[in-house]
Amino acid sequence: MMAGRSESRRSLGSVQQTALRSGLVLLWLLPLALGGYPLYLATEAAWLALAAVALSVLLGHGGIPSLGQAAFLGLGAYAVGLALKGGLLLWLALGLAVLISAAFALLTGLLLFRTQGIFVLMLTLAFGQMVYSAAYKWNALTGGDDGLSLSGLGFHPGILHGVALLALLGSLGGLRYLLRTPYGKTLEAIRQNEEKIRSLGVPTFYYKLSLYVLAGALTGLAGGGLALHRNFISPHDLFWLTSATLMVMVLLGGSRGLWGAAFGALLYTFVQSWVSSFTDLWGLFVGLLLIGAVLFAREGLWPLLERRLGGGHGSA
Repeated sequence: MMAGRSESRRSLGSVQQTALRSGLVLLWLLPLALGGYPLYLATEAAWLALAAVALSVLLGHGGIPSLGQAAFLGLGAYAVGLALKGGLLLWLALGLAVLISAAFALLTGLLLFRTQGIFVLMLTLAFGQMVYSAAYKWNALTGGDDGLSLSGLGFHPGILHGVALLALLGSLGGLRYLLRTPYGKTLEAIRQNEEKIRSLGVPTFYYKLSLYVLAGALTGLAGGGLALHRNFISPHDLFWLTSATLMVMVLLGGSRGLWGAAFGALLYTFVQSWVSSFTDLWGLFVGLLLIGAVLFAREGLWPLLERRLGGGHGSA
């Protein structure tokens, strides 16, 4: 009887958890009916959510901190912008964004994972700032401080929003499946005790490198989508503060759950827009929100919602 009740509670919790996630998707779909600025913000949040989800996989499931994600966003954005200006088809341009970002992650990761701890964080920051500096100084290619305009492309806002949401949901589903495979279980074991796993003969270097490349590729796709959405690419978006913003989104929503990172991106984007509409001190408000989350919901706001409303314990 006790086993039956436990199974019943788990089943009910799973249904409620699915309903909670469906509600989040509906929040992203609602702006399609509203149009205008709400639709613009929702599309912005969807692409940023994809980048935040990639970071949450790195941080929460691979134990890899990064302050260089803005580099992948920028590489993806410039790859799409320059490819489209050169006459390449859209899907090829997005594919190029993914490949270039993944290649940069591979090259830097070969150096990155020869060190550990705080040094990993410092190196990601250094690599990110290198890309920012190149974009800022390379006027002939990137437009330098003036940026790169894509205003002549004219994609329909509703279509862009649909593509962003499909990319986000597809990534959430794919990553959720990946984390449940032996590969994902090994990554989790490496995060908890890398030395022990390495002593068992597991090539932890290549596991972490592959995860870093995957996160770089997804973030590059997000950067390409943001370029199409904004119709403009600025080198200032490659500055390390963009990486810090993604980190805040992940910490707000929860680094251990993919849906948490997506929720954090949506929450951050709309809160920033709302607060900045009546004060320039929106950063103070967001800071207080993050402090509150750290003090009262250390796992993030999404796991808290899952426990209170969904009956779960927070999951990918």
